[in-house]
Amino acid sequence: FIRSIIKSGHGSVLEHVNITVKFICDRGVTHELVRHRIASYTQESTRYCNYSKKGMTVIRPPFWTEDSKEYGIWKWMMENCETSYNVLISKGCTPQEARSVLPNSLKTEIVTTMNVREWRHVLGLRTQPDCHPQMRQMMNLLLLEFRTKLPVLFEDVGVLNDIK
Repeated sequence: FIRSIIKSGHGSVLEHVNITVKFICDRGVTHELVRHRIASYTQESTRYCNYSKKGMTVIRPPFWTEDSKEYGIWKWMMENCETSYNVLISKGCTPQEARSVLPNSLKTEIVTTMNVREWRHVLGLRTQPDCHPQMRQMMNLLLLEFRTKLPVLFEDVGVLNDIK
């Protein structure tokens, strides 16, 4: 029944079912994700999290190896961002003020709810080879999970690649 609905293009039927997913990724990826507007998002706030207490966690970009010059520069900058943040906090700045030095690579958690029709749309777009690499990697892992648990809804969606 569901396959025939999908095949016939009656996607509105799929709008009655929502799926909620928690992503752990960097803030740069979340800026890509929240462009999809038919969704609800709840994200960790840099206004209220004080990273000077437990330290700052960053997500290493997948496109540099740890022995590359680019990775060395990135790592150095992440350390400088954390140091700058901590100095601002120690000088009396609020987390809201100090967050201006936080990098896009900062780890964040975001809970995302979309209906099935929108998930199909997002996965169709964000698994393509020309997508943002980290977004594509994250969405491919999600698509694999959806195909395992809900094959009838997601077997015909997206391009599985770059799964690590």
